[in-house]
This record gives sequence, C-alpha cells and structure tokens, in this order.
Amino acid sequence: MKPTITKEQAKELEAYRRSGDLDIHILEAACDEVIGGKLAKLDILTLAAALVNGYEVKKTPEEKLREYYESLWSDYCDSDDPFIEVACESARAAVKETLNLLGIKIEGVND
Repeated sequence: MKPTITKEQAKELEAYRRSGDLDIHILEAACDEVIGGKLAKLDILTLAAALVNGYEVKKTPEEKLREYYESLWSDYCDSDDPFIEVACESARAAVKETLNLLGIKIEGVND
C-alpha cells in the first residue's frame, strides 16, 4: 500500500534520491535520526513504505478546492438541466466570493 506524504516530504525524498543516496541509506539516516527537514516528521514505517511501494502526494487545500471548482464546471457543461446549470454557476460564484471575502487567491479559481 502506498502511503500519503506531503508535497514537501516528496520533494525532499526525491532530492535525496537524485543526490545518489540509495533507499537503504535514506532509511538508515532516518533510523539514526540524522535525517532532517520534513522527512524527519515521517515515522520510520511510513518512510519505509514510501521507499518500497512508492507514495501518493497529499493534495493541498488549494488543490482540493481547485478540483472541486473545476468539477462544478464539468457538471455545468455536462448537464442539459437548466436547474443544475444554475446550481453549478451559483456554487462557483459562492466559492469565488468566499475566497475573495477571506482575501485568498487561488490560481484558476479567483486569480
């Protein structure tokens, strides 16, 4: 089973691999508590599973919201029902207005 790790942890793990470190050396460094950064926050079993099985990258809240916003558009485009069309447009407008009220900009949504 592939564990889910953060984008920052994935970047650090790939940086270790690109620098020539073998997976066993990365795991040994974690066991000896000499590995730093975001990978230090992963427990040993999760790190081992990521090294052996690969991993999924956890989506940021912004990415999740962008996907939701885009799914509203596809629902709108795929529907022949005018009520669904209005509901999707209203939901998209509500997402944009909420982000604007909170002072948050998300590329592809309200940028």
